[in-house]
Amino acid sequence: MKQRNYRVLAFALFIAITVSGPAAAQSSDRDHPTRVESNEIKGDLDNSGNEYFYSFSVGPGELTLTVDVKSSSGTAVLNFELLEKNGATPLICCEFAQADSDGQSGRDVKSIKIAKKQTVILHATMGKTGTGTFRIRLSGSGAPEK
Repeated sequence: MKQRNYRVLAFALFIAITVSGPAAAQSSDRDHPTRVESNEIKGDLDNSGNEYFYSFSVGPGELTLTVDVKSSSGTAVLNFELLEKNGATPLICCEFAQADSDGQSGRDVKSIKIAKKQTVILHATMGKTGTGTFRIRLSGSGAPEK
């Protein structure tokens, strides 16, 4: 009976790791970005300066990126840019959302007209100062479908 319980526990643990693993993954490889399957990306700001890359299909139409940050400690910053599929050509460049102090929030909203359906890469860089959380929402007629 004990052996059966261990098997059930091991199987449940395997399922939990398999289901939760990909959702938490973030790619730091520009050539192999994390595929986004929804209209929202959430994460933690850890003052590491780490870069993360996300890819998704957009267009045609207007795409709006709404980037929110909330500080839990210090000045929390998320830098971001939207790139063409090649990962080098900017569509939206050199933007950031910043929350200036503990408990504060900040927002940046940027829009772009997308002429045709295409894959793009969102490049996000964690600020090197405070900590907190971020949320990026993709909306508009050119946004990925849910």
